[in-house]
Amino acid sequence: MSLLPGRFRASSRRDLVIGAITVVGVLGLAFAAPDDVGILLAALAVGAGVGLLALSNPLLALLLVFVSSFLRTAQKEFVSMEALTPAFYAMVLALALAVAQRAKQMPRLGVIEWLMTVYVVWNVLSMWLPHEYEAIDPVTGASVDVWRWIFSGVLLPIVVYIVAKSVLDDERSVRYLLWTTVAMGAYSAWVSILQFHGPKSLVWPSYIVDSPNWKGRANGVFNQPVVNGMILVIAFVVCLFLASRPDTKKWMRWGLWALAGILAYSVYLTHTRAALLALVVVVGLGIVFAAGWRRAFVVSGLLGLAAVGANASTFFSSDRSAGGVGSSNEVYDRLNIMATSLRAIGEHPFVGIGIGRFQVYNTYEHVTWSQEIDWNRGLGIISHENELGIGAELGIPGLLMWLAILVTVFWALWRAMHDLPRDTFLGAPLALVGGMAMTVLVVNGITVDLRVLDFASMIPFLYAGMVVGQLDRFNADRFTARPGAAGGGLPGGMTPDEVSAWYDAHPRDEAGKPGDTRGRGGLVGAP
Repeated sequence: MSLLPGRFRASSRRDLVIGAITVVGVLGLAFAAPDDVGILLAALAVGAGVGLLALSNPLLALLLVFVSSFLRTAQKEFVSMEALTPAFYAMVLALALAVAQRAKQMPRLGVIEWLMTVYVVWNVLSMWLPHEYEAIDPVTGASVDVWRWIFSGVLLPIVVYIVAKSVLDDERSVRYLLWTTVAMGAYSAWVSILQFHGPKSLVWPSYIVDSPNWKGRANGVFNQPVVNGMILVIAFVVCLFLASRPDTKKWMRWGLWALAGILAYSVYLTHTRAALLALVVVVGLGIVFAAGWRRAFVVSGLLGLAAVGANASTFFSSDRSAGGVGSSNEVYDRLNIMATSLRAIGEHPFVGIGIGRFQVYNTYEHVTWSQEIDWNRGLGIISHENELGIGAELGIPGLLMWLAILVTVFWALWRAMHDLPRDTFLGAPLALVGGMAMTVLVVNGITVDLRVLDFASMIPFLYAGMVVGQLDRFNADRFTARPGAAGGGLPGGMTPDEVSAWYDAHPRDEAGKPGDTRGRGGLVGAP
């Protein structure tokens, strides 16, 4: 029995909780940052409003996480408080509320999800276990935020994958995600092109032109050319997918094709070999697998070959700032880092050197790939190969868990490409888009440890979860519609035993006609 009066029950209790949290938050801000309390309160008010809306709509909450990750670096131009972490927890709570209210179904948990759970636990154990080296920056001596590694590279993509399976359950919600991706790609292309061709005054955030982390390369809103290249490539694929849909209006189809060309050019402006390779790979996959919409990929491939041929001397040069891919210094860096990673795996095969510790290990235990490479190449920096970085920090068991996740996700996407219908919006073509997004993850992971890049780690799993969720629902619907499944195919939802009993009572010949023997004619004439 509640001690509260009736007017304080139900929804009013939620208002009391929200009010209490708000009071605590305001007092905490006033105490922690008295000089910036005004702008922080304004940000808190906006965030609280958006958060309350997101709690009532898990799709909005998922898209809010997507946008918050995209703008995580840029939003610091206004306020130092990060929006991604609270948006993440709001998304989880929104899905829990929707499932409790039966507005959404609990995502189906299978082998992939259990592998993901074990992998998360292994990462947390690595954070807690003692290791030879502390998780510190070897230059400054500051502690490394190990939880941030787990959140960005493990927890965020895995939870988003599971939420996407449940939330992106119809064409409307999937379209929201696709068009949000197109908008992100279009803006990334805008700032990338203006960074090189001006006017630079129209570029926001200003650090893209004033203080880029990589000069002479399109860094995008992330201030990181690899991540910028990933959103550009995935948006390129989404544009071609949307343009190929029969219900897309003609003017919009031409606009999407034009934007796809702009995105491809912007990928080149990143002057990043991983991004260029990812673009080449998805175009190749489209030519091979995009049945019914491969023409756009064929044209893209031909135009790309023509562009490379016309600028071959520049493209294959060692001048990275001009777009050359022939520079060897970065290759030497990665070879030495690979050698150091292999040493770490050999010395610590079971538990690894500890999550977030490769940089300090690479400072004191650095080795060279061969005598022909300068020993200083790649010294004292984080891993630049995703899988070897995982193997070095988490040991062989952690690496095997990660590889098992990749294999099972790719297998599910492959099944979706073959099982889902080809003539629906949520069918096989969409599955190919999800497969391409995961391929972009793998290709970029060859040269970068993506675990420190939350957006790069998240977006491929977001798209994979979207597709695997469609496959789960398709298989469930197909099962319930199958003859003999309860509620499906036959009046009253005959069970397999009832189907067998019906056959015994209605024998058929080999042609499936009524006769003295039970034939192969199916349930023709069944009640």
